[in-house]
Amino acid sequence: MSFQEIILIMIVATIVHEIGHLIGAKVVGIKIKEASLGFGPILLEFTLQSIKFKICWILLGGYVMPAGSDKEFFTYSKKRRVVLTASGVIMSIVILPISCLMIIKLIEGDSFHVVMKFIDLIRVFLNHPLQYFYSGLTIFPTTTYSNELSNYLSCLAEISLFLGIVNALPIPVLDGGQIVMTMLENKMPKIKDKYTIINGIGYSIILAIILLPMIEVFITNIKTTFPIILFIGFIIYRVVKINHRFEKGSKDI
Repeated sequence: MSFQEIILIMIVATIVHEIGHLIGAKVVGIKIKEASLGFGPILLEFTLQSIKFKICWILLGGYVMPAGSDKEFFTYSKKRRVVLTASGVIMSIVILPISCLMIIKLIEGDSFHVVMKFIDLIRVFLNHPLQYFYSGLTIFPTTTYSNELSNYLSCLAEISLFLGIVNALPIPVLDGGQIVMTMLENKMPKIKDKYTIINGIGYSIILAIILLPMIEVFITNIKTTFPIILFIGFIIYRVVKINHRFEKGSKDI
């Protein structure tokens, strides 16, 4: 399966994940004002049933934004907010993979066992959890069939499970981290006032996870990558310096 096909399947899995959040919001009565596929500049935007849907240029992940301010969102009970957050994870880890496997069973026949295949998907993660995260989408698909549709569905099930497990990690800004922070609100009341700081830490952790493999490659091949490191360092220096001048000028004004 080509890299382009895997990326397309990842986008489909992301859309279904966000649909899970929308369903969860509907079930517990939380109003949603915006749902986005991707980040960055807007490629397409439309409104449906008072929800603004966006498709952005950087098709990595997505989000669902509740209506109202943060203070209004916190007026919802913890149970309702947990359901909203957890619904996307449940969709990615359980509902979508099992749905794909059930369709594959219809294609492949009685020899295909949905429960055993689902356990096999989970076993890929349990056998080598660190490698599972480190390899990312490059390890998929782990199971192939003679039928092309079965292959696509199997890959969708695997990637959906992968995205669900990643989202369930207890890192702020991810679904798992949001659930943990919600559950800790009674013991740590001030956590509501520090959501911005905590989310910033979460973004830093995710950025470090993404950059570490790249840094490892640069260090391993330092003889050939040294000029690139210098160039990146120079760009960062210039950006920081320009921002510093801009902030200083703004303060002077």
